[in-house]
Amino acid sequence: MSSIFKNITLKGDRTIWIIVFALSLFSVMVVYSAAGWSDLTSHIIKLLIGLSAMYIVHLIPFKYFSKLGQIGYFTSLVLLFMVLVIGVSINGASRWVNIAGLQFQPSDVAKLTVILFMARQISINRYNLQGMKEFLWYVFAPLVIVCILIMPNNLSTSALVFINGLVLMFVARIRLSFIVKVLVGAFFVAGLIYSGAKFFPDFGAKFLPRSATWVSRIDSYFIDNSMEIMGKDYQQKQALVAIQNGSLLGAGPGKSIQRSILPYSESDFIFAIILEEYGLFGGATALLCYLILFFRAIRISLKIDSIFGGLIVIGLMFSLVFQALINMLVSVEIMPVTGQTLPLISMGGTSLVFTCIALGIVLSVSRNSLAGDYEKA
Repeated sequence: MSSIFKNITLKGDRTIWIIVFALSLFSVMVVYSAAGWSDLTSHIIKLLIGLSAMYIVHLIPFKYFSKLGQIGYFTSLVLLFMVLVIGVSINGASRWVNIAGLQFQPSDVAKLTVILFMARQISINRYNLQGMKEFLWYVFAPLVIVCILIMPNNLSTSALVFINGLVLMFVARIRLSFIVKVLVGAFFVAGLIYSGAKFFPDFGAKFLPRSATWVSRIDSYFIDNSMEIMGKDYQQKQALVAIQNGSLLGAGPGKSIQRSILPYSESDFIFAIILEEYGLFGGATALLCYLILFFRAIRISLKIDSIFGGLIVIGLMFSLVFQALINMLVSVEIMPVTGQTLPLISMGGTSLVFTCIALGIVLSVSRNSLAGDYEKA
């Protein structure tokens, strides 16, 4: 057994490895506090699967992810279509598929592979993206197709994927006028969807089953707290109570009061439990860890002499850090409830495994850039 561990060497950016292991260990403590032993066992198993996948992926030269991303992208489209047809419904949302006894969310696959595929498209067709037609065909179409397939049952993830795609376009120096036109169109469509779901709920429910939930969450968020406190989202109210209990230094590990009251305290609202038990200091430390991850990704992208490598590092790490920020902002009531988990900390699932795979790809780029073994693409 000892000889096996001796042969395991962690390559790539050491800071990323340290932070990933630190957040993983921290997640075990927080999930145990929020969910107890029964869910902790499942979380540890999935965490170990994710870390193992991360180690294996980081050993693969990143140039191979260009082709793998292409295969993964089209596979994710098939899986997303399966969700619409034979999706498994949990808590009123049909976001899962069950294949050979394995139940998972295809949106987690799509979030990862669409970045790889877009980066591949941009790097290969970078000299042919000066016209709007070419931009729409090579870059925008792959993004919007995924977003449309995710949207009916998971608007927040669809919006997250769309924003990740826009950031990737900006980093790739796609013409700013193209991005602005896409943004204007996106705001217009979002307004139409909200208005249709709000004023024609029966019609909206036929095409977007979760539209009533979206409208309810958006409306409750904008209710004046001093006038209609009972109209506020129940989860956010309980999260604010947890944050107030934690104050500056926190109540202490395992001493959360709100964990048995706050719904999804082990996943969507786990940051509120962190603030309750570890206080503002603990929450700020977690935020700092994510920001350091993004800073390290920027450094890696500046070192690598590959357009594809630089794009996937920034795209994948931004996706992870942005999701973390959304989770935190929801817990402190700066954003409406979205249902996004806190990467590497929330109770494990397919999201945790694919987060680790994404980090493995980032480390693969880092490893190859340090070794000088990279593809000038």
